[in-house]
Amino acid sequence: MRALLTGLALSLVAVRAQAQDPGMQAAQMASQQAMMASQQATQQALNDMQMANQNALSAQQQAIANSQTSQCLIATPKFSVASGTYPSAVTVRINSSRGAAIYYTTDGWTPTTASNRYFGPITIDSTTTLQAIAVSRCAGRSHVGAAVYKLTGVAAAPPQGPGLHSVPTSISNAAAAATASGEPLLAEGTAVPLVFASDVNSKTAHVGDKIALTLAQDLKAGEVIVVRKGTSSVATITEVDKPHVLGRPGEVIFKADYLQADGTVIKLRGTAAKEGEDEATKAAALMVIPLPIGLLVHGKDAEIQPGARFTAFVDANTLLPAN
Repeated sequence: MRALLTGLALSLVAVRAQAQDPGMQAAQMASQQAMMASQQATQQALNDMQMANQNALSAQQQAIANSQTSQCLIATPKFSVASGTYPSAVTVRINSSRGAAIYYTTDGWTPTTASNRYFGPITIDSTTTLQAIAVSRCAGRSHVGAAVYKLTGVAAAPPQGPGLHSVPTSISNAAAAATASGEPLLAEGTAVPLVFASDVNSKTAHVGDKIALTLAQDLKAGEVIVVRKGTSSVATITEVDKPHVLGRPGEVIFKADYLQADGTVIKLRGTAAKEGEDEATKAAALMVIPLPIGLLVHGKDAEIQPGARFTAFVDANTLLPAN
């Protein structure tokens, strides 16, 4: 009995000693604080993860909404005559969403709202690539529809526009007098065939960048060569669009500026666009699976390769120094 009482007394003394030990109390407090900090960190990590998932979902929904808004759910233009080889001219009708304006090109460049507007059937009488877009009142733009018509035994259509030495009736009396005196005249509207001297890509291009082109063939006034083939010309990039989610391709739009000929600046006009490969069909196919992988699909960058041909036009009657 005495031994038991002695043991209990010693235990009480030890407990009291521990309770009164400042070092032990500090250790217990530190352990409790560490545990609380760990619990708070875990809870914060869970909150951050939940917020990140919500943000990702919101971004996906916004990307879909933006794509649908920019497209305005406009149907891609369809052609009444399918791509193919034909023995003679074909007449093509273009259809899209009701209320949408349709614009088209036949020169290989991507159509924009500055291109020819469709008002009725188009007769294709030579090998041609026909491209079209539809634009709604809400400023949305459809994907590009395209068809290639190969006409057997018929050459590709030449650039549209006035002849290289045609003189419109808008020439002033002073210009006519100068022409009569022997000074060569490049008339307003004269076609100027150009080729790109370097690569242009929507991945690296910026609005305002200058593009180097060269004259593809001699320009003549009557029988006189007034501007030699290879003469330098300049164009400016006016719009660049990078590839987007849901397969939207990149696009580059440019305008012709001038042709430099023996110290004379010949102002030009004309604009064109080039769009990359559209991956919308691929993106749409991937949107049907549980994870919206289609949001990760981007279209291809637009690229204009060296040697690509573009026809500009003289912007105003231009007198050139007589040789």
